[in-house]
Amino acid sequence: MKILITGDKGFVGVETVKLLNKEVNYAKKRIHEVIGYDLMDGFDIEDRDQLREFVMQNRPDRILHLAAVARFADADANPKRAFQTNVIGTANVASVAKEAHIPLVYASTGSVYMPINLDPPITEEFPGKGNSVYGCTKFMGEEYVREQNPYIILRYAHLYGKEKRMHGLIGGFLDRINRGLEPTLYGGKQSNDFTYITDVARANVLALTAPWDKWNQTYNIGTGEELSAQEAGDIVCEFAGYEGKVEVVPQREVDPGRFVFDTSKAESMLQFKAEYDFKSGLEHMFKEVPNEVRKDN
Repeated sequence: MKILITGDKGFVGVETVKLLNKEVNYAKKRIHEVIGYDLMDGFDIEDRDQLREFVMQNRPDRILHLAAVARFADADANPKRAFQTNVIGTANVASVAKEAHIPLVYASTGSVYMPINLDPPITEEFPGKGNSVYGCTKFMGEEYVREQNPYIILRYAHLYGKEKRMHGLIGGFLDRINRGLEPTLYGGKQSNDFTYITDVARANVLALTAPWDKWNQTYNIGTGEELSAQEAGDIVCEFAGYEGKVEVVPQREVDPGRFVFDTSKAESMLQFKAEYDFKSGLEHMFKEVPNEVRKDN
């Protein structure tokens, strides 16, 4: 199968390509051919003509759309850029996929569920719109994807892994510990569903290779494990060997009180179930990150 991946040089893209390249047939030949389409290589999803020409020349069997302004801070700092990439760029990908009759898998986010006014765990039936620049633009992207047929939308929970170690709660803690500073905890009581990058990559592959009766659906991709920010921070400190103080500051407005996915739909229809809980994911991550991340007492 020939698969075009937008944003293949990004955090999720690199891990997904790695997993796709591991899949071989009985003759130990790769099953999939991966074609990258990344801004780092001069390919811009905002340029529909360039994208269309590339797709028509390469004729992929599937498109996995990962390219995005994917950080809250980056989206807040440049809302126009976030809109152009996450909405206009996604609209281009969806329309080209539709024109070329190519099934499309779209990487979305649990942030589209904000603000959460129902009691978690969060199912795919919870209403979406977003309460941040990032969440809103990703939800608008979903609306364009739904005009393409067939499609699969994957809504990721909070991702973590080696290449994201300086962002988010986990990355923020490790970054400050590594620099000899107290980690900063925003709030502490709010919860999240922390999902390891290897599981997310596996969900992408399962979606790309899903039988046709599983398409035209939205799936939550997470662990179903609910941890408070304080619990998660304590575990990160334990793994990092840090026993110092933690600075506690007010909870951010964009963070929900509770966030945990119901992943039963993905389990039953895509056969996706997270293999890593929070501790086992961190253990795997710490095996891959440089030794300087650990703080010697």
